[in-house]
Amino acid sequence: MEDEEEGEGKEKVASKVINGAAGTHVVLPGYLCPRNCGMVDMATSDGRILFYLPWEGHTLVGTTDVKCDVTDRPIPTEEEIDWIIGETNNYLTPECQVTRKDVLSAWSGIRPLAVDPHADPNAPASRDHVVSVNPKTKAVFVAGGKWTTYREMAEDAIDNLLQVHPDLAAKASSCKSLSVPLLGAEGYCRTLPIQLSKSFNLPIQ
Repeated sequence: MEDEEEGEGKEKVASKVINGAAGTHVVLPGYLCPRNCGMVDMATSDGRILFYLPWEGHTLVGTTDVKCDVTDRPIPTEEEIDWIIGETNNYLTPECQVTRKDVLSAWSGIRPLAVDPHADPNAPASRDHVVSVNPKTKAVFVAGGKWTTYREMAEDAIDNLLQVHPDLAAKASSCKSLSVPLLGAEGYCRTLPIQLSKSFNLPIQ
């Protein structure tokens, strides 16, 4: 995504509003993790978060977080794999230390991080959404975010819009996203699955 600005006598100039961040996962032997228990390490050497989860009889460890160029075939780097191994060994006794040979597989994915093109160039990319205002056109746009935060995104976007354009604020109320029910919400109750099962002779699961 790009935010377009147009200067006088110039062609349109586009500023990026989305950056890429690569995350690497590795699969280690199953004996490193109990079958029914996982762990989150929130105190790694550089502040990134790692999780350890039982997965298909093995141990899934991830994820890293480094800036990267966007590509359709991201490849995990040896540096990131070595970092995961090193952090993992902090929790293992000397006789159980893992090495590169213990890595059964590794892969990398790219997550989009929103950037405000009108903020300080050194401002970090955001894992959340960004609401930005073009200082010339006063256009308001929202980028980034998640399915789980769409109501908050709507509220922030509308609130910023009304703040930037007082004339609209005089005609419109504040955002009602929080109280607007989703399609299909009318008539819903917790026992609806049971009612449908009895009415249409369907399995409850």
